[in-house]
Amino acid sequence: MKSNGFLTDVQRLPRWRSITRMVPLLSLVCFAGTRAYGADSAPHPADNPQSPRMLAGDWLPDDPQRIDFARLPRVPSQHAVVSDVRAAKGVNQHNYLIHHRGRFWAMWSDGPGVEDRVGQRVKFATSPDALAWSEPRFLTPEPPGSGPDSEFYGTRTDRGFRWISRGFWQRGEDLFALASLDEAAGFFGPSLQLRAFRLNPADEAWEDAGVVFENAINNFPPKMLPGGQWMMSRRSSDYKKTGVHFLVGGTASIDRWESFPVLGSNSELAAEEPLWWVLPDGHLMALFRDNRRSGFVYRSFSTDEGRTWSTPVRTNFPDATSKLHGLRLSDGRYVLVSNANPRRRDPLVLSLSDDGMVFHKMAYLVGGRHVDYPHAIEHEGHLLVAFAGGKQSVEVLKIRIADLDRLEMPDCLELPESAQLPRNPEDYWIDLGDEGATLYAAAETTVPERGSATELALATSSGQERVRVGIDTEGRLHGWLYQVGATGGELKAGENLSLLIRIHSRRSEPDELLVAISPAGEIPLEPKSADGWALSNRLGKSDANLARLLARGGQTEPPFRQIRIANSYAGLADAPILDASVTKRPWRPVNDTVDQTSAQAAD
Repeated sequence: MKSNGFLTDVQRLPRWRSITRMVPLLSLVCFAGTRAYGADSAPHPADNPQSPRMLAGDWLPDDPQRIDFARLPRVPSQHAVVSDVRAAKGVNQHNYLIHHRGRFWAMWSDGPGVEDRVGQRVKFATSPDALAWSEPRFLTPEPPGSGPDSEFYGTRTDRGFRWISRGFWQRGEDLFALASLDEAAGFFGPSLQLRAFRLNPADEAWEDAGVVFENAINNFPPKMLPGGQWMMSRRSSDYKKTGVHFLVGGTASIDRWESFPVLGSNSELAAEEPLWWVLPDGHLMALFRDNRRSGFVYRSFSTDEGRTWSTPVRTNFPDATSKLHGLRLSDGRYVLVSNANPRRRDPLVLSLSDDGMVFHKMAYLVGGRHVDYPHAIEHEGHLLVAFAGGKQSVEVLKIRIADLDRLEMPDCLELPESAQLPRNPEDYWIDLGDEGATLYAAAETTVPERGSATELALATSSGQERVRVGIDTEGRLHGWLYQVGATGGELKAGENLSLLIRIHSRRSEPDELLVAISPAGEIPLEPKSADGWALSNRLGKSDANLARLLARGGQTEPPFRQIRIANSYAGLADAPILDASVTKRPWRPVNDTVDQTSAQAAD
């Protein structure tokens, strides 16, 4: 059993509609990935775009997902915090850097409570050395009708708007800051547009320069192609159906672009947050996060400056289903900063490549906590890496590029055989992004004494919680559905109860969490009406796949017993009993991010 940083991963469970497979023991000897990714599979944009080889070296285990990330060589760095909103229970993420007119500039999304809710804006700060930063200031105005006085502020609804930080664009003498604007119900709203704000150097004010492209959100700001045009990625409001595109243009004016699709980016994978760069031969390579949670980066090539792309291929480069960033250094090498540990967004690592396609070194940057959303720039012999800490702080590492030359890889970096591996992408119970999907769970528990609490959580394959059901410190039933909590009635300490949990997914509306209770011994009957449920939460929403079971709290071990998972109520009777255990960690109240009153009022 292996800790995931806060909770224990109590069991990696087979998908309820699949047959458990036997997995052979893996060798403790590193083979540089030769069995799965042989030396004859070297990638080439034109001759071999389907090669999966992206990571190689004598240190690399045959299964790249078995890298022991804790033993990676360390990169020395200086560290600075640009903004921290933990005390205010806010959100800071989507951070970007640039060096302009003798100073470093940072921008990021800053909002209430949880990422990308109604009222979120973009902030910026400046620094002479990337270490001492000015006080943050707002870059964008309040989203239309969605300021702190709005009744929808801090909620997830299509009746309010949000800004999302999208990066700096140095275009000639002008510095633009890009930001997307759309409704805050899901990803993304029908009014989605990418807008630009031009810096006025006289007073450091950001002036609205208009729409860059309708129905678009980029991932990183435009970069110059070898032919002289700009290019950036595009996701539309329906990108989960249409896939990822690339926008080419931006030379005649900031709003003149052509959109070119990456065919297969919505079928071969669920492509998210693209990154691209120019290879030494002038061809292009793009990398994609896979929201189907394969645990690997996908790659595509273009030989015509972004007009057409090869079908994305799953590489052997591991990934935590997280945003990544990289660039080509002035010495010709390429660096990639990512959450390569497929089990969680910890640590943030830096990888090095000579040709931009295959990486031979990997090093540890920062970790021991949730760290993600990297963006890197090079300046005067240093690599500057901005990242988010737990999505509540914007931080920067300042790294001497000369220190990268000293990196030496150990002989082998394979995890012990006993270490658990990330799940197959298809091993999940429910995709909360599917319209109409329903999941049932049942469990027994004992109501703890006042002051103690229990929680049973369903999480993603990387351990990110999306649903929590339990009993709080005041003896009340509670249910948390990303990111909204609701409470039910008070229960008698010491009472043994059976819980019935129903999770219903919706694509464009909030999901639904319902809980029924009865004396322990039998699974509670499914209520025939809304009034029959002991607790309901109809405001939370998540597009994630639920694949793992987590538990904590209480005076008994395990605090939850007779746990079953099925895709129908009838299926619970024949579902296997799942084991659970508990970590000795503090219980977090259900309103750790959002006030419960909004959920209670909706019941």
